[in-house]
Parts: sequence; structure tokens; C-alpha cells
Amino acid sequence: MKALASLFAVLLVAGCGGQPAQTQASNAAVSCAKDVQPILTQTCVPCHAGGKDAKGNYDLTCYAGVTGNGEDSVPNVLPGNADSSTLYRRLNDTVPTQMPKGRPALTAAQLATIQKWINQGAKNN
Repeated sequence: MKALASLFAVLLVAGCGGQPAQTQASNAAVSCAKDVQPILTQTCVPCHAGGKDAKGNYDLTCYAGVTGNGEDSVPNVLPGNADSSTLYRRLNDTVPTQMPKGRPALTAAQLATIQKWINQGAKNN
């Protein structure tokens, strides 16, 4: 009986699932379509909607545009390296021209989502 109680206590402490729920959530894959694109649509697409009128020639309406180059020929995203990615740096106020220009800055949660997506390889998922 004591052995059964001890086993139950161990399983209860371990959570029966290996990792705590918070760790599992932090390891979850970020989806470009479900998580990142809605943020960009809300905050960036009003100025960067593609076509010849898109500011800086940045089309942030689709994966190819988000991960491609603007008129400066610099890749927006370096998969696996958010801190060196132009998109993340502009949104995170680490370059002279912070975006979105003339609009409220992204929230910490929005920035964390984009950072995590890029650091996970900026997959088209």
C-alpha cells in the first residue's frame, strides 16, 4: 500500500506528462498562417500590402513577401535568427526606422510570437 501511495505521489509531482504545461506551450510550433500573418495583417499590411504602392516594396500579405526582400535587397527574415532579421529588428525598435510607422508598436506578446516563429526556422506553415 505504501509503495502504491509513493508511486501515486511521484506521478502527481511529475505531472504524468513529462514536461509541465508551460514548457510544452513554449515549445509549441508557431504557425505563419495562424499566428504570424494575423499580426502582420493588423499592424503592417495597411502600408505594406504589395503592388507598386507598397512602402519600401515590402509585401507583407503573403509568406513569400514576408520572407523575401524589399527594395533594399536585404532579406526580411533570416530563418533561425530573429535578432539579425530585418523584420524583427524593425518591429522591435532595434534599427533607426521602427515599424509600424505612425501606428502603435506591437505588443510584447506579438513580438514574442514573431521572434519565436523566426527562431523556429520561419516555416511556411
